[in-house]
Amino acid sequence: MKALFEKIDFGKDNSLQIKHLLLAHFDAPWHYHPEYELTYIIQSQGKRFVGDHIESFSEGDLVLMGPNLPHFWRNDESYYEPDNKQIAEAIVIQFDQKLGDQWLPQLPESSTLRTLLARANHGLRFSEAKVEEAKPLLYNLLHLEGMPLLLGVLQLLVCLAADSDAVMLASDGYQLIASEAESERMKRVLDYMLEHFRHDIRIDDIASVAGMAPAAFCRYFRRRTRKSFIEYLNELRISHARKLLLHSNNSVGQVGLECGFNNISHFHRQFKLYTGTTPLRYQYLQRMK
Repeated sequence: MKALFEKIDFGKDNSLQIKHLLLAHFDAPWHYHPEYELTYIIQSQGKRFVGDHIESFSEGDLVLMGPNLPHFWRNDESYYEPDNKQIAEAIVIQFDQKLGDQWLPQLPESSTLRTLLARANHGLRFSEAKVEEAKPLLYNLLHLEGMPLLLGVLQLLVCLAADSDAVMLASDGYQLIASEAESERMKRVLDYMLEHFRHDIRIDDIASVAGMAPAAFCRYFRRRTRKSFIEYLNELRISHARKLLLHSNNSVGQVGLECGFNNISHFHRQFKLYTGTTPLRYQYLQRMK
């Protein structure tokens, strides 16, 4: 997958930084950088892209990403409308790659942290329970600087390393190929999918966006995502369906149509394939939490 390189400058006296983002919508492009990044969503909703993984995000989402892992957070379409009054708010912590590559390996007590950072190479989404436990540590970091901030980040990472329910995001076979980093082709494909996934997308159409013949595009897409275009598109649709089932009053049939499934039986089959349960059962179980 192609991404833009982002240069992060901590300054000569720092190895990390913390940012409290308060925006109309998240505006970072599809990008990567050599630093680790921990992103906590305070408020806003949309789609999260990490490597070849795509998933809905909302309040409480906490993800740790390793060096050079492409990512971006795209808010729902309503956030980009001229009269939008919604806020995209997040805490973002970025720290030097040397922490995992050079500094921690010298400390025998750091084995759990080294394991955590190694898993972060594919992106890690932490469980709701662990996020609740980590929130006070996260907010406290906003008031620290210098060595207290570094120690606070290490304390936070120790807390997160104990999350046995953390989920790896990018697939095992996913790798960023550095020589591809400046290409915009995959970004055009992703943008088109986000705009049109609620409707039929023919292979000819998406291949044209990529500037390729259909057969060549299918091979290209699978090489870079380890999934077929249809599999990836269905993941995007099911991710949106899960959100609608929780946050709208639409019927299951209406949700399926809104997500691009013209056949309700096909929607049920795909939803169960990706979630292990039916849409109605999923809605019931999530609302009971």
